[in-house]
Amino acid sequence: MPRSPRALLTFAALSLLGAGAGHTAESQTYAPYAAEPGGTPATVSVSASGTPGTRVFHLHSTAPQRDNTPSTRIITENGPFTRTGDLMFDALFAQAVDDARLASVTSIKDEWYNNRQPIPCPCFETGEKWNYVWTRDLSYALDLGLAGLDPQRAVNSLLFKTGTLRPGVPVPPELPPGSTQIVQDTGSGGSWPVSTDRTTWALGAEAALANLHGANRTDFARKAFDALRGTLEADRVAVYDARSGLYKGEHSFLDWREQSYAPWVRQNLSALADSKALSTNVTQYRAQRLAARLAREFGEMDLATRYDGWADALARAIDGGFWDARAGMYATYTSADLTPALIGKYDLLGNALAVLSGIAPADRARSIFDRYPFAPFGPSVVWPQAPGEYVYHNRAQWPFVTAYAVRAAAKVGHVAAVERGLAALERAAALNLSNMENLEWLTGKAQFDDGPEINSRRQLWSVAAYYGMVVETIFGWHAGPDGIRIAPTLTGALRDRFTGTDAVLSNLEYAGRKLDLALILPPQSGPGALYPVASVHLNGTQVTGLITADQLSEGVNRIDIRFAPSQTSASMVTNIPLIDAVSHAEPRAFMPWTPSITAAQRNDAGIRLDIAPARDKTPVRYNILRDGVPLAQDVTGQSWTDPAPPVPSHTACYSVVAVHVSTRISSQPSAPACLRGDMAQTIAVDRKAALGQTLDLGAVTLSAAGRYVLGTLYDNHTFALNTGVTNAVKRLVLRAADGTRHSAIIQMPHIEPEGDKHPIRPSTRAVFDLPAGTYQVVLEDFFNMSGLSTNMTYSAPGGSGGPVNEALIAALTIDKVAGP
Repeated sequence: MPRSPRALLTFAALSLLGAGAGHTAESQTYAPYAAEPGGTPATVSVSASGTPGTRVFHLHSTAPQRDNTPSTRIITENGPFTRTGDLMFDALFAQAVDDARLASVTSIKDEWYNNRQPIPCPCFETGEKWNYVWTRDLSYALDLGLAGLDPQRAVNSLLFKTGTLRPGVPVPPELPPGSTQIVQDTGSGGSWPVSTDRTTWALGAEAALANLHGANRTDFARKAFDALRGTLEADRVAVYDARSGLYKGEHSFLDWREQSYAPWVRQNLSALADSKALSTNVTQYRAQRLAARLAREFGEMDLATRYDGWADALARAIDGGFWDARAGMYATYTSADLTPALIGKYDLLGNALAVLSGIAPADRARSIFDRYPFAPFGPSVVWPQAPGEYVYHNRAQWPFVTAYAVRAAAKVGHVAAVERGLAALERAAALNLSNMENLEWLTGKAQFDDGPEINSRRQLWSVAAYYGMVVETIFGWHAGPDGIRIAPTLTGALRDRFTGTDAVLSNLEYAGRKLDLALILPPQSGPGALYPVASVHLNGTQVTGLITADQLSEGVNRIDIRFAPSQTSASMVTNIPLIDAVSHAEPRAFMPWTPSITAAQRNDAGIRLDIAPARDKTPVRYNILRDGVPLAQDVTGQSWTDPAPPVPSHTACYSVVAVHVSTRISSQPSAPACLRGDMAQTIAVDRKAALGQTLDLGAVTLSAAGRYVLGTLYDNHTFALNTGVTNAVKRLVLRAADGTRHSAIIQMPHIEPEGDKHPIRPSTRAVFDLPAGTYQVVLEDFFNMSGLSTNMTYSAPGGSGGPVNEALIAALTIDKVAGP
């Protein structure tokens, strides 16, 4: 992929950001994607009346509006506002504030809750089309800036997403007394713990705590600690994998299975549940760090040590387990193999969170922004794209992810990525007269070709993305419980568009005091430069370090930031090639079609794999893996024989990855083809494991010590594959004759029917290192999201009719595998 020299970046940044030195534009014209069929420029014009703080902006866009909404918007400033000399900049910030106002509601509503009746809640709703509160959307939005705009509304919304176990639901002994649980919303296979990113809540809670003071903060801190410790302890039991040091589960936000996983995963959600995802592990890390900090505040030093220890180990596991040195980025996820294999797919949110959370060392952080590909109008949320999938997470930009990338790039001083990201956010907000949910990845349009499939105006995290970009990234306002940290990011492109002697952000609030923040504008230097901070003055007096509440006066306080001479940045981003705007399989930007193994069988030469012919004529080679370990690369033809197969007693699973010959972009791995060993056992059961029940699966005898994988073959068609709260979550227990107990959580997610039939699928796996002997095997009840009080008004199974945690068990499976 081509790299952008600084001269090209300068031109692109100026043309997208739009205003030259000393010029306040009344309109901005945006060019179309160069390879868009029939693409035409679109113009956004803005005018204003009144004085800063009470101005009325008239915005008009010639771009087609999603869902045929009006092409004109009138906004009155009310709340924080900017005065920069650039009318477009000021108007679009006012638009973000107005979008946040529209999202601030007194009640929320969802078709699956409370019989579709409004639920009283002075909360933030998720978007124009999404009138409920969702854990991850809310939490990322608060972290990106909205917690500072309305801290109490942030607290109300966060607490709405916590709950206790319902009466009759067994309480696992690992849960601390008095603790609560963070809600994992309805999702893949019946939700948690297929999906395990409810720990995103910690990011929102941390941001809310940074903007609260006195008794309000103390009260929320205690409730947050109770939710975090209950959640962390449950997740430690349910999804922590001690062998890898990582947590299992679907990646955060990218939760539309076939959009970002291999197509076969849709019918095998246990494989998704057993995989490990970068973003989800980073949010676990953040939750552990916040829990440790709150434990210290409350004098719980043993718990602080516990959670900090978990976080230290997890940071090392993330950095070691996901870093792909060949790509220069962290991989999005690893396979569910016994030895997790890195998948050649990368997502911007996970990488940005790794940088912002301090997990990525400085050299890796800069590599990420050097290497992650940008389209002309912004970065897509995943790279490379999945072939044949429509626009939603695939082939899409999401402004909130771009904002996280801008924030992370600013942290490491990667000016090129900052300027390209800022341009993308402004372009999207201007053309669409709102902060949209998502955009097609090449054209930057709210609707093009086959998507985005769904797109809401004033999507909460997109609103927060724009608001936080201005308040926190550009102007450098960072509130915390001990004071305000000032760390602006003034690039050359930004400086060149502001006029006058200063750019001012007004009407901020901290600890009940009003503040204005002014960037004292240095001489212009052009895009590609960065201005270091020289000094900070509060009400005329120079200050260093945090600005504390007791330093603020009762009137309006003013913070002036002065800058040192600009520093030239050598940073560059990688540009995607100019490809057909309606291509769905272009090898320079798309993964190969996921291959499949049609047969795996032993012969005299070893184990032979037969690979199905590729779906198109693009030349590919194949990489072969066994239990996640690479065995062969660049295999040609449609068959391959393993010359050194595992011993006959061991079960082994093979998978195949296709690689484009021309670009070396890799596919998703094939569905595994497993050859069971001589010691494998399948024990028929044909009984239902239900809520509160202990199910005896019988006695099993293991004739040799070793590593064993146990699971069930089951049916769970309680509800739809892509939603619900009734993933069956059980504790598989082995009791030895001497009383020794081994246990692990297994999941039996929803399975999609095949016509009028209900197929049997394998559960997630439990891995044990066991001595030879006879074991009694039982399934004990655990809990799932239907067991939370917050789902008592949910209208689908597991809701108002009572919690449901059940599956029909067809068989117990036992396999001896390679290991100690």
